[in-house]
Amino acid sequence: MKILRDIRAMVLPTQVCALLPFFSGEEHEENFRLSGWGRWYGRVIAALLLVSSALLCQDVLFASLEYKLVASSLGDTEEINRTIETLFCICSYTMMVLSSVHNGSKHWSTLRDIARIDEYLEVNGFRESYSCRLLGALVAATSTSVVLVAFYYVHFLSGIGSRRQWILMLVYSLQMLYSGVFAVYLRTILKNLALRIEFLNRRLEEFTRLERSGRRNDRENWRELSNLIEVFCKFRYITENLNCVAGVGLLFYFGFSFYTVTNQSYLAFSTLTAKQSADIADTMGLSCAWVLAETVTMAVICSSCDCLASEANTTSQILARVYGKSKEFQNIIDKFLTKSIKQDVQFTAYGFFAIDNSTLFKIFSAVTTYLVILIQFKQLEDSNVEDVEV
Repeated sequence: MKILRDIRAMVLPTQVCALLPFFSGEEHEENFRLSGWGRWYGRVIAALLLVSSALLCQDVLFASLEYKLVASSLGDTEEINRTIETLFCICSYTMMVLSSVHNGSKHWSTLRDIARIDEYLEVNGFRESYSCRLLGALVAATSTSVVLVAFYYVHFLSGIGSRRQWILMLVYSLQMLYSGVFAVYLRTILKNLALRIEFLNRRLEEFTRLERSGRRNDRENWRELSNLIEVFCKFRYITENLNCVAGVGLLFYFGFSFYTVTNQSYLAFSTLTAKQSADIADTMGLSCAWVLAETVTMAVICSSCDCLASEANTTSQILARVYGKSKEFQNIIDKFLTKSIKQDVQFTAYGFFAIDNSTLFKIFSAVTTYLVILIQFKQLEDSNVEDVEV
């Protein structure tokens, strides 16, 4: 199956993380089945994460003072923000796995639908594929840097006990692992889908040129146009299914990323403006590592979603140019264009907001707004401390 060959570099890591179900019969679409033990593997991983996450959240929430990175340098506002960030972190990777396991059957059926369309595309000369090695290496490098820098701060600079050091590092490691694998897998499959739609759009463009030159009769033109529009409709359905599979994971990941970028930017500001003394440790390195890693991961996801949506919406523009060429084309094009005009293809975070290239700008605009609010609270807290000392 071509789709599995195209994404094979990410299949095993995604399956091990229980973000993609295990399956059998990859050689042909007719033998493609969900693996029985693979279903149980996903459920066991999801159950383990759910139970462990509940216990970790309880410990982080009710023993938050034991998780202070630097006990003497942070005020109440910063410590509350760190606690909430850790809770978001736990919820983020847990919900990624739970939603993926819950939608495992739909994920499998979506891959099967893509494989069926690939048979038609390969007959017509489609051979392209996309590899995400460079971006995958970048995401892996930035994610690893967060874990390494966090280990340095947690192990060497903090006063956290040994057991809770391991807990905190486990939480950070799982978050970076799942967010990285999730982002690179989405990048790989969405870009490969975009290549397929781009190939069909080129065929549609070629069809319009051939139609103008009059080399084909109306019946052949109508049959080919019908086949192309049918495939385009299937791709819209596949895109909606993929969005449904990944929607919950995207919602929780972007929620965590937004909060983390805001909080770590605020902590960096607090570090810069803090009065320097011997007992104050500089957490700037950890803040920069978090912001860089989350920015890279969000950019990878946003650009992937935007690429597929843009290519899919280009189809309507091409068909609109074909519409006036012949009255026989208008009935079949009408149905497709009516749906396309009412609802553009777009990826959303479970319907809460659209994910495209503008999402990253909107997030950083919101981050700036909340930073101003947090800085004002910080200044108010500092002024109250100074009044008490006087």
